Amino acid sequence: MKGSIFLSLYLLAAIGFSQDVGGKTLVSQSRTTTANIGKCDITIKYHSPSVNGRKIFGGIVPFDFVVDGKEYPWRAGSNQRTTIEFSHPVEVEGQKLDSGSYGFLVLVSEKEWTLIFSSGKSWGAFNYDKANDIIRVPVKTKTMPFQEWLSYEFINPKSESVDVQLRWEETAVTFNVQTDAFSNIISDIESKEKKDANDYQELAVRTLEDNPNQKEFALDYLEKSRLAFDTMSNEYYRQHYNFTYQMLKAELLESQGKRDESKELIEKAWTTASGFNIYYYALRKYAVEEKKKEALAILEKGVELHPKNFQTHFAFGEYYLKEKNQQKATEHFKKALDITIEQKSRWENYARYLYLQNKLILERN
Repeated sequence: MKGSIFLSLYLLAAIGFSQDVGGKTLVSQSRTTTANIGKCDITIKYHSPSVNGRKIFGGIVPFDFVVDGKEYPWRAGSNQRTTIEFSHPVEVEGQKLDSGSYGFLVLVSEKEWTLIFSSGKSWGAFNYDKANDIIRVPVKTKTMPFQEWLSYEFINPKSESVDVQLRWEETAVTFNVQTDAFSNIISDIESKEKKDANDYQELAVRTLEDNPNQKEFALDYLEKSRLAFDTMSNEYYRQHYNFTYQMLKAELLESQGKRDESKELIEKAWTTASGFNIYYYALRKYAVEEKKKEALAILEKGVELHPKNFQTHFAFGEYYLKEKNQQKATEHFKKALDITIEQKSRWENYARYLYLQNKLILERN
């Protein structure tokens, strides 16, 4: 009997704080916050209640809320149950979690919380069923400066990880989310019913990144890319993908000891190079593959063979910005501007903007 009364009182207290009753509009704010790491979108949907002079943790959100052996977790917000959605598989504090949308609840203790990712997303926490638990994650609490409204924030972002911080009143908990960008990219491409030239070239590059010995698979992807861009009606894009195809295939042939074939293909690629294909190819070498010397050699050859290709000077400018050489970056953006003016190119305004912006930075340093 006492247990039932105790439970009823806590449920009434929880109802009083967890939902907005009697008003024409909800007091608690509906919020959605998102982040992207390694091609994985993370979306948190919640309602944010205010403290409003109340004692929250250890008060209307009771510590260790277990009655007659049944757990009553907090819905980690108000009104509807908080949900967290991942577009790709992740690890939460090292525990694997498939892509999908999860109900998010918390078992609150004074020093440590248990975060629950559940397949159940029913209204509130009163319908919580432990059988729907996917993972449970223990995290330590941290004392923070007072905050009136509950919030979820993404902090400490990195290319393949981010921390999620739940904060309210004077308490915060933080949990880490990680993902595998390579796997996400591959799964996205492989799931496409119809792949284009870019998809196949991406698969070729990523296959070699994952395993340098998979040369035949990479070559097969490149040939599929050639079949795809051969049918393109747009000459600009066809030429762009053809240049990348030839350069990537030449690299593969070189690695197989077929140097004559490789050299012939490279020479053929350079005779037709134009537009942004040199730009993208060189900067990928620099930024993605971290092959600085190769990227520089490509740009130098591009300027030598195609001196009126302003896009190569764009790439040179980007290269020197990454190298923190403002002087040379500005010089190349000026060359790009001069060429666009001479050619009456639609890129003239963009080139002028880049030049003037970097000239100003140079003069102020």
